[in-house]
Amino acid sequence: MRRLMLVGLMAFAITASAQQLDFKVLDKIAGKATSSTEMGFDEATLKSTAGALDKKSLEQDLAKKAVEGLNGFFLRAYEFKNGDFKLDEIKPLLDQLKAPDWKPFLRVKESNELVEMWWHVKNGIVDGMLLIAAESNELTVINAMGISKPEDLMKLKDFGVPSIGAPTK
Repeated sequence: MRRLMLVGLMAFAITASAQQLDFKVLDKIAGKATSSTEMGFDEATLKSTAGALDKKSLEQDLAKKAVEGLNGFFLRAYEFKNGDFKLDEIKPLLDQLKAPDWKPFLRVKESNELVEMWWHVKNGIVDGMLLIAAESNELTVINAMGISKPEDLMKLKDFGVPSIGAPTK
């Protein structure tokens, strides 16, 4: 599952201005977590952070280019004691994906594990991404919004991230 999460992390580089999803359901789930990581970057925060990176540093310059055009990046990762989290608790989040602009890209379900990747597609162009990776003792959700350019995936190859395709017009 961690490999699929890595694929999801690299996919944020090609996303565009999709509607940010409502993560309120995750706030309730977070209360039961033994460990949590929450990250939220709106467009202003991303621009400010990218502006502070040094172009002279190859790694920082690559990171700066990878987030160019992003309008938002939101991550929630939680760990639980076994039994404290049930997959059906994320149903309200999954229900938001019934909107016509959300298209499933990847779905893997095994016993008590779920991995789903969704593209937000507007006018035939990918403009957002959601990754959900869940099992009985952990949950990771990534929602990214930004510019849709599949070639942006290549910017992350120097970080050891494999490339995948995305739907384009």
